[in-house]
Amino acid sequence: MIWQTSAARKMSNLLTGLLKIDKIEIGGSLNSPATLDKYSDVDMEIFLSDNTPIDIEAVLAAASKQFAPVFGYEVISHSRKDAIRVCLENGMRFDLIFRYNCDKIPQAEDATLSGKVNAIANQFWFYAAMILVKLGRKDNLIAAHLTLEMCQLIIVIQMLVRDSSKGTNIHRFGDGERVPILHHLPYATKSPLLDCATANEILALLFLAASQMDEALHKLELGHDGKADKLNLLAKHFVPADEGGMD
Repeated sequence: MIWQTSAARKMSNLLTGLLKIDKIEIGGSLNSPATLDKYSDVDMEIFLSDNTPIDIEAVLAAASKQFAPVFGYEVISHSRKDAIRVCLENGMRFDLIFRYNCDKIPQAEDATLSGKVNAIANQFWFYAAMILVKLGRKDNLIAAHLTLEMCQLIIVIQMLVRDSSKGTNIHRFGDGERVPILHHLPYATKSPLLDCATANEILALLFLAASQMDEALHKLELGHDGKADKLNLLAKHFVPADEGGMD
């Protein structure tokens, strides 16, 4: 069932009620309906009336209330635009580009451990959803690339924790730290999901990375809920057994 048309209309109404907007333009597959499928996202370009930075958390909270809770997202910021790429727990995905009428008012970044970890975790789970989409479309190369990036993000979390505990991000020597994701990689290909298909090898590593991220975030005690189970539900939506080789 194609959901994007009605979702674009609802999102336009939602944003118009939240922000000062000159116009909204729809892009991507919505302009070529024949190409729409369940993997398509909703591409929207929102032209703002001023240069006041949007409240990204408020936009995401409103989207969660309108559609479904946020599973993962990433924010790409520039002087005159903010791009929010978000996947919801029901599988809906939006690519929202907010354009300012001139250079936006500078904002201080959240440099706390919590702020940095939140940004990485949200990007991690967005990558997870994108991997499922790529597998659904049989693009194993990009899916594999993103899965390995997820493994790196877990290690970045470990580095941030070390920086915080030592009060510096300059380390001449390390402590011979364990790197759990590396310890598990040799066993990823022994997952019961596998039937020797590349897609299943990627899925096995994806679920391993998700489990490792849940464990790493739990140890930080910053209030992150586990998402590995929700990822499994998304996998059933995006990569059914007849398309991705899942059991």
